Amino acid sequence: MQFEKLGPYRIGKQIGKGGMGAVYEATHELHDSERVAIKSLSPQLAMAEGFRERFEAEIDSLKKLRHENIVRLFGYGEQDGTLFYSMELVEGTSLEEELVAGRRFDWRETIHIAIQICHALKHAHDHGVVHRDIKPANILLAPDNRIKIADFGIARLFGGTQLTTAGGVLGTADYMSPEQADGRPVTDRCDQYSLGGVLYALLAGRPPFRAKSMPEMLQLQRFADPEPVSRYAPDTPVQFEQLIHQLLAKDPEDRFPNVMVLGRHMEAMEKALSRPVTPQEHEPNIKIQNLTSDRSPTDATADFAKEATSSTSSPIVLPHDNESGEAPFDLYDAPTLDQPIDLTRNKANVPTQITTSTPEEQRTTGSRFITVDEDARRERERARGSRLVLAGQLGGLLFALAVLVWIGWRLMQPATADELFSKISTVLSEQGEEGLRSVSSEIKEYFERFPDDPRAVELAPWRERLEYQKFERNARRKSRMNGGKTKNPIERKYYEAMAIAENDPSQSLAILQSLLALYDPEETAASQLPSKSEDANQRWLALTRRQIERLTQNIAELTATQLPALRERLAAAAKRQKSDPATAAKMYQAIVDLYGNQSWAEEIVKQAQHALNTEDLP
Repeated sequence: MQFEKLGPYRIGKQIGKGGMGAVYEATHELHDSERVAIKSLSPQLAMAEGFRERFEAEIDSLKKLRHENIVRLFGYGEQDGTLFYSMELVEGTSLEEELVAGRRFDWRETIHIAIQICHALKHAHDHGVVHRDIKPANILLAPDNRIKIADFGIARLFGGTQLTTAGGVLGTADYMSPEQADGRPVTDRCDQYSLGGVLYALLAGRPPFRAKSMPEMLQLQRFADPEPVSRYAPDTPVQFEQLIHQLLAKDPEDRFPNVMVLGRHMEAMEKALSRPVTPQEHEPNIKIQNLTSDRSPTDATADFAKEATSSTSSPIVLPHDNESGEAPFDLYDAPTLDQPIDLTRNKANVPTQITTSTPEEQRTTGSRFITVDEDARRERERARGSRLVLAGQLGGLLFALAVLVWIGWRLMQPATADELFSKISTVLSEQGEEGLRSVSSEIKEYFERFPDDPRAVELAPWRERLEYQKFERNARRKSRMNGGKTKNPIERKYYEAMAIAENDPSQSLAILQSLLALYDPEETAASQLPSKSEDANQRWLALTRRQIERLTQNIAELTATQLPALRERLAAAAKRQKSDPATAAKMYQAIVDLYGNQSWAEEIVKQAQHALNTEDLP
């Protein structure tokens, strides 16, 4: 649906379109110099259950965001059933456009961009707003080289509509955090992961992962580790590379506490890595320039209305498709509305006053529009006229504060041995080793404060497993940073065995057993992981013994569950051999193809191969 006028704005050219609606360039009807971007949401969205309420609630959050690095919201409203809002129009390009045009950013430009993004995210996080969809297409480059982040709150707004169902995943897969890909609750550390992916892309010219399908990309985000960024950008300082890999940690707890800490860390890093400037030299030029200087500036606000260049970087709603087989809606679009108003603006090009239609006119026309500044003024007026309500709220706040102080005092009291043991035991009994890290601090506190408690004997094996996990996690991180190269032969063979453990546990077990026989022929038993002060080889051998135990158990379970079924298929093929030799041959061949490289199925595979060589089969 094309609009000629929306609220106080005359609609110009369309600068973006998608399943959610459209984005237009618009000009104020009374002030031609006042140009904005109007985002209109498709009428069917407004009809979705609860969408209007979420729209109002999300606007309440977004109108608090006033930061130089965030695309500003000016106003919002509704016209004839269509919801819309107006926002700052940014002339320039997005990081996505720059990358598609072939631009590569050096580490100084990249860290300068990252610091600005951190400032914007801190402002948003301080107001309780998580972006949820940080990616190059949502990061705009203004003419003054300032970074502008767009689409705050859009992912959350569309995430609860009836257009998706419980368990659906909303976001952009190339930069989606493992928590979002896994359907877990979203926190501000999700934005850190996405930022890490953006920094990786700016340096490498590509996202951290590439995949042929959406499920494959989500799987990579959840479990895979990216290649070192220095492979694509050799000039990247190792400190900056380590920071990016920390942002891309799968466990949110392994990232930074918050973006303020991250931003300060990068500011210090930028200063430390910058070479001294001689009097004849100027400051390093880290201004951001467009590669495509031969084209006129484009409206970068439209970037978040465009689909990304690859299938895995486009906005997605998983796992639901429409009847045409296409993704149901594009995150970066929206519809419109209209209503006659009188709007003036200040020198900062921001709407400041508005004359809205009367309640009677709103009932007859179905239209309304209000600017963020007008909304704030009305809030102040309501506050001045409701002093009694404010007093009651203040009293309630003081009461709540007293309750919080009491709760805080209770929480400050150290846990007893019974409380610690009960919490640890409950988690471990329900989750086993998978829940070990979630109670690691409680286990540490328990052994520090109550080492002589009789129940410490029960928790000792769990503490040992925790040490194993920590040692292996640190070793893997070290291996990733040096590209998998290590001079320690035990460590190298251990990783070689673990790389094939999932596909061929028997072969992995054989490698580990041979490793132990070579370097620990007497099989000196270790009740716990050796201390850091001891020989590093002994720590790796202890880890090898632990993995041997685990693989032995896995193979036993595999043999008990899958071998009987495989034997039954072999018998079924043999039964068909005379009556239907062609089908029998296909079944034998399938056994060889599927399990030929599985050591635990070697006997069955040999029988199938022998049957294929008989004269009875074609």
